[in-house]
Amino acid sequence: MSPFRSPPAAVHPHRTLLSLLCGSLLLAAAPLAQCAPEQLRISDIQIARAGIAVAPVLDTLAGAAPNSNDLVLAGTVVAPGTSLTLVSSQLGGVVQEIHVTSLQPVRAGAPLLTMFSQPWMELQREYLQLATVAKLASDKLARDESLFSDGIIARSRVDESRAAAQMAALGAAERYQSLRRVGLSAAAIKSLSASRNLSPSLTVRAQYSGIVFELPVSPGQQVDAGMTLAKVGRDGPLWVELQASRQQLPMLKVGDLLQVAGCSKLRVIAISPLLNGANQSGQVRARQLDQDACLKINGFVEARLLRASQQGGSVAVPEAALVQRGSDKFVFLRNQSGFAVVPVQARAAGGGMVWITGPVAVGDAVATQGIVALKGVWAGLGSAPAVVVPASPAKAGQ
Repeated sequence: MSPFRSPPAAVHPHRTLLSLLCGSLLLAAAPLAQCAPEQLRISDIQIARAGIAVAPVLDTLAGAAPNSNDLVLAGTVVAPGTSLTLVSSQLGGVVQEIHVTSLQPVRAGAPLLTMFSQPWMELQREYLQLATVAKLASDKLARDESLFSDGIIARSRVDESRAAAQMAALGAAERYQSLRRVGLSAAAIKSLSASRNLSPSLTVRAQYSGIVFELPVSPGQQVDAGMTLAKVGRDGPLWVELQASRQQLPMLKVGDLLQVAGCSKLRVIAISPLLNGANQSGQVRARQLDQDACLKINGFVEARLLRASQQGGSVAVPEAALVQRGSDKFVFLRNQSGFAVVPVQARAAGGGMVWITGPVAVGDAVATQGIVALKGVWAGLGSAPAVVVPASPAKAGQ
């Protein structure tokens, strides 16, 4: 056995116990300063021989510019699930005229098509009839109340007139709402009541401003009640469905900003907890922040993560400085006696950097090279030079 090697469990049981204790403190979100770091006593000469290099701890990254990050996601522009509206009519008829074409922008209330509809005429007639009945019942109730006040008729007759007037008013109100749902405005209904002029032409209008995606009808076509007459995409921000690898997913969170080159910024609104079994990628959904016309539905885009230049309560170190033992993470912090093994909590920042939280301050130095040698010393396998400096060829052949 090498003179620099000894069984770690037998010689350094306190290190294993201390590691477990630190991990428990990390999980309990207790202050990391309460866990005294292990000290690896290594001289400057040994550090140089082992090829150990350090990097400073930073509080600010290079910035949020797109070219300062290496996390790029590819995806497809889609319409939000809530933006697509189906235009239909509650009444059947024959299409007479189409006022728009597919891919045409329309405003709310714009006419899409006009059709001849016999049920539409019947609905208008029923409303006028019920409105007339309601008016007569209301007049009769007024007369009966006057006669009752003069003591000419009994109260029961007034109650009967009141009930009849209420039922007639409900019937008229029902047909009034039916006319409104079909698309007739309150002013148009008032005009209908005044003119008593029934129209067989029913105009179907857009409920929202947007783009006509589909118009699957043609003049002369017979349509039934409830049939889809048009599909309109409402105006508003678009979505981008992006694919992130298993390595990229830990770097993302809901609320992150993404930049499409020469186009809009996106905000991450959802990250799927499931992976695609074929390529082990996860879906990331981002919403357009402004309605820039450069994004087109079904278009392929690439978006780069805009990482924050600062992270409150955290400091930044190179990703290479992070050491993992089990589920716990550590860094080797340079001090006068060598290196201290400091437990930290880490989160990827992109661009080869990580944000860490722990007893590490801005201006400290952490090891980024020669990590293998330090891990060997930490495990009790010997001093740094003995671990990393190979034996000479002559000694190796003996």
